[in-house]
Amino acid sequence: MVFLYSSFLYALALVAVPIIIHLFNFRKFKTVYFSNVQFLKSVKEKTKSQSQLKHLLILLSRILTIAFIVFAFAQPYLKSEDSDDVAKKHAVSVYIDNSFSMDAENESGRLLQAAKQQASAIFDAYSPNDDFYFSDNDFRPIHQRKLAKEQLLEEINAIESSAKLNSLNQVFKRQKYSLENSTAEKKDIYIISDFQKTIADLDIENADSTYSIRLIQTKPYDNGNIYIDSCWLDKPNPQAKSNITLYARLKAHNIEERDVSIKLSIDNQQRAIANTTLQDESIVQLNFTVNKTSWHNGTLSLQDYPITFDDEFHFSFEIKPQINVQHIYDKKAHPSLVKLFNEDNYFNYSSQNINQINFTDLSQNQLIILEGITTLSSGLKQSLLNALEDGQSVLVFPTKDIDLDSYKSFSTDMGIDYYQSLVETETAISKIDYQNALFDGVFERFEERLNFPKVDSYFSLSQLNNTNGSSLLTFDNKSHFLSEYKVGEGTIYLSAVGLDKSFSNFSKHALFVPILYNIASYSGGKQQLYYTVGDESIPLINSGFSKPFSIQQGEFECIPNARDKSLFLANQITSAGHYNLFDNDKVLISQLAFNYDRLESPLTTLENDDLTALSQRFSNILLIDKNSDTISSYLKTLNTGTPLWIYCIVLALLFLIIETLLIRLL
Repeated sequence: MVFLYSSFLYALALVAVPIIIHLFNFRKFKTVYFSNVQFLKSVKEKTKSQSQLKHLLILLSRILTIAFIVFAFAQPYLKSEDSDDVAKKHAVSVYIDNSFSMDAENESGRLLQAAKQQASAIFDAYSPNDDFYFSDNDFRPIHQRKLAKEQLLEEINAIESSAKLNSLNQVFKRQKYSLENSTAEKKDIYIISDFQKTIADLDIENADSTYSIRLIQTKPYDNGNIYIDSCWLDKPNPQAKSNITLYARLKAHNIEERDVSIKLSIDNQQRAIANTTLQDESIVQLNFTVNKTSWHNGTLSLQDYPITFDDEFHFSFEIKPQINVQHIYDKKAHPSLVKLFNEDNYFNYSSQNINQINFTDLSQNQLIILEGITTLSSGLKQSLLNALEDGQSVLVFPTKDIDLDSYKSFSTDMGIDYYQSLVETETAISKIDYQNALFDGVFERFEERLNFPKVDSYFSLSQLNNTNGSSLLTFDNKSHFLSEYKVGEGTIYLSAVGLDKSFSNFSKHALFVPILYNIASYSGGKQQLYYTVGDESIPLINSGFSKPFSIQQGEFECIPNARDKSLFLANQITSAGHYNLFDNDKVLISQLAFNYDRLESPLTTLENDDLTALSQRFSNILLIDKNSDTISSYLKTLNTGTPLWIYCIVLALLFLIIETLLIRLL
C-alpha cells in the first residue's frame, strides 16, 4: 500500500487526544452508606471490570476512527503491476493516426472511428485539472496548445482522413515538444495507430524515460489492397493525332489472383479500358489519341474496397507542336540523319553547313547535332554552351581528322570528358544501360546477349572522375561508345564513333533509330507526368514568365514561392487531382497532377509481438490492448492504482457508530 499524500500521516498524532482524555478522565465518587455492604461488595467488583472494558473499547474506537480519517486524507492505493508512481497532476498528449490506412476496418468498424473512441476514453480517465494535448498527422498549431476537455472532444470528432504521413519518430518528438512546458509531475504520451511498417520507426533515447509512452494498436482485418502504383508514356513527348501508349503499373497486397479492370479518362472522357489478371504486380498497356496540341489531363481508375485513396492515379502531359532539330555538318549531311528527321512531321528538321550557320538561330532549337565538324570556333563553342545552359541538347559525332585540342578546350569549359586519340582496332560493345530513360520502350525485355553495332575504330574518351557523365553503351575494355552529360539545364551526348562506315555500322544498326529518336524527343524536355501530395517543391522548367505564380483548382488557389527554377509549395496542396499553374498575367504555364503517396498502400502492420518486444526493451513503454469500453477504467487503475480512501471513510464511520453504541448500550 502506498499513500498519495503521505504528509497527512503526521496527523496520526491526533490519536493522542482520546488517549489523554482516557488517562486523565478522573471521576469524583459520592459515598453512600448502607447497613449491609456484603452484597454490594460483589456488585462493585463486577461493575468495575465491566466499566474498564467499556472505556478501553471506546478508546480503541476513537483511535481507529481518527486513524482512518487521516488515512482517507492521505489517499492510500495499491499499485497495479504495470503502473508507475502515482502523480498529483498529469500532462497527457494523445496522437491519433489519421492516415489513409486507418480507413481499413476491423470488428469495431472503421479504424479511424475506433481510434477516436479510444482517445475520448483516454481523456475520460484523467482529472479535469490535468493538462491535455492532442495531435494527428496534420500537425496544426492548435496541437501545440493545452486544451480543455470540451475542446478536445470537438477536435477529435472533427478528424478526417489525411494525406499527410508522419513517421512515429516525428510524432513522438512532436508530442515531447508540446509537453515540455507543462509543470505536471507525470507526462503520458499515447500513440493510437495501426502501426504500418513503413512509418513504425519509433526510437526512444535514454533521456526519454521521463515520459510514459503508451502504444495502442488498432489492427485491421487481413484484407488485401489493389492499387495503381505509377504510369508512364512510351514517348517523352507524344504527338497529336498519333497513337499514344500509356503503361500503368498495378500492384496488389495480400490477395489471391483476381481479375482487375482499369479505365483511362483523358480530359474527363473515357478513352480506353484494359483488363488484367493480378496477383502481385502487373503492367497494363492502354492506347489512345488526342487531336490538339495543348495540355491534357488524364486519370486512371479501378474499384477496390475498403482502401480507396489509391484507386485513382492522375497525370498531365503536353502535346507540343514540333521539336526543332538543327543539323550542322562540315562537308556533307549524312543521309541517315536526313532520312530519320526529315520524314517525320514531329520534328522540324533543318541542316546547314558549318560555314553558313547563324549562331544566334541555335537558341531556337531543342536539339543541335554536330556531325563531322573538324574544328570548333570560339563563336560556336559559346553558342553551344549558352544553348546547354538554357536546357537544350547537343549530340556530337566526330570525324577522324578532328582538331583534338579544339574539342578538348570545348569539353574542359563544360566539365565533361574529351576525345583523347583515335583507336583503329576492332572493338566489341558489351554493355547497355537499360535503366537510362533513352531506352524506355525500346526493349520488351532485357537481353544478356544483344546484337550490338560492329566497331572498327573509335575515339577514346578521357573518362574523368569529376564529371557527371554516364555511359549509355560501353565497350569490352570499359571505354564509352556513347556518353551522356548534364551541363547546366541541358544535356550533351558524345559519340565515340562518327557516322561514316569507316568507324562502324552504327548508322545502319537497329539501335540507331530508337536512340536518335529518343535523344531528339527528350531534348524537348522529359515531361513530369505527376507529383506526390506532400512534395516540398516542383521544378519550373521555363522561368521566362512573370511572377508571382499561382496554382489553381476550382475555387482553390495558392501562391508558391519561386526561386532557383523551382516552385516551393509549403504543403499548400493537400488533395489529389489536377491543377493549373498560371503566371502573374494569367497565362497558363502548365497543368500539374498530384497523387496521394502510395507508402501505405501495402497494408503491412507491425505484429503484436513486435510491439511487445519494443515495450520490453524500454521500461517506460507500455503496450495497451484494451477496447474503448474498458480502457478508461484500466487507465484509472494504471494511473492511480486501486484507491483505498473510500474504504478508510467507511471504516471511520463504522468505528464512530461502534463508539456511539458502546456509550449508549453498555
